[in-house]
Amino acid sequence: MRNLFKRYRLFSTFHSHWIAARCFCNEPATKDVTCVLGKRYPVDSWTNVSPSIIGKLGTNLHTQKHHPLGLLKLQIQNFFYKTYVKRSGNPIFSVYDNISPVVTLEQNYDHLLVPKDHPSRKWSDSYYINCCYMLRAHTTAHQHDLISSGLDSFLIVGDVYRRDTIDSTHYPAFHQLDGVRLFSKHELFSNVDEIDSLHLFENGLKTDLKQGEHTLEAALVVSNQLKSTLQNLAKSLFGKDIEYRWVEEYFPFTHPSWELEIMYKGKWMEVLGCGVIRQEILQKAGAVDKVGWAFGMGLERLAMKLYNISDIRLFWSKDPRFTNQFKVEDPSTQIKFKKEHRTQKLHTGIPEGHIC
Repeated sequence: MRNLFKRYRLFSTFHSHWIAARCFCNEPATKDVTCVLGKRYPVDSWTNVSPSIIGKLGTNLHTQKHHPLGLLKLQIQNFFYKTYVKRSGNPIFSVYDNISPVVTLEQNYDHLLVPKDHPSRKWSDSYYINCCYMLRAHTTAHQHDLISSGLDSFLIVGDVYRRDTIDSTHYPAFHQLDGVRLFSKHELFSNVDEIDSLHLFENGLKTDLKQGEHTLEAALVVSNQLKSTLQNLAKSLFGKDIEYRWVEEYFPFTHPSWELEIMYKGKWMEVLGCGVIRQEILQKAGAVDKVGWAFGMGLERLAMKLYNISDIRLFWSKDPRFTNQFKVEDPSTQIKFKKEHRTQKLHTGIPEGHIC
């Protein structure tokens, strides 16, 4: 997840109504166009999205009820529904799992403070429809738009795309889940008696523990809430007795930032990346009086461990020897995938070393 979150963890919330022709880049398009999810986009020198990748769009493995990615998504969704509940009994978190993967470069990078010279922007690393539009490289690309719409607690789940050489653990189309939780002053310090003496913001210095705009007490409470939530999420997936640790990291869009690792089969395994959202991002999204945290995780990587799946390409398989093993009604059912015929290889339909 280190490369996944660091390089690609960057919504096009309700941009489905945008007209592709509104692409006002400096480079003129050719007469050619490409059709993506029913819309026509001009082709230019940036275009590198292939027909094989376009063919994956709309498959939405993460919304299929009896698919391992769908089961894992439901487990995580149910955890947040049960953990965060309003006084009315309704869940605080809302879930967005059917957002178009076509985003602007601004959504994928600029809204998340990704530097202009960051490696993730390379033409060779992402799928560009043209110089204005691309296939999202991470579901965090929708964070700005959702916050701008007034939401403060949500999960984003979807397919993301990164150019990669295909093997048993790498595939250019995969799935991510992002989470965001924002707090007002009264929400963050709700358990404190003398709340008037506490503040979210100050004109201070950036340290390893906080951003310059945040007070130390606000940064510590947000960080503690974040870690407590994600530790409990990991326990709900891998068992309450797991050993875990926090590793300090750097991400352009959070500070401080960490990766959560758990001890799995004798080795430390990364589960997710997370941190306190940079206040500049919240200010530009209109949440000027709030602070918050965010996290992101790759679903395939965790599902492979949880369900004993040895090849990432199997997630795209329609072979009943694979799909039938995940037909359960309770998403928390423990499943260990077993090859019914060890001598007969399951067909993934995708060759080793192929680059889409």
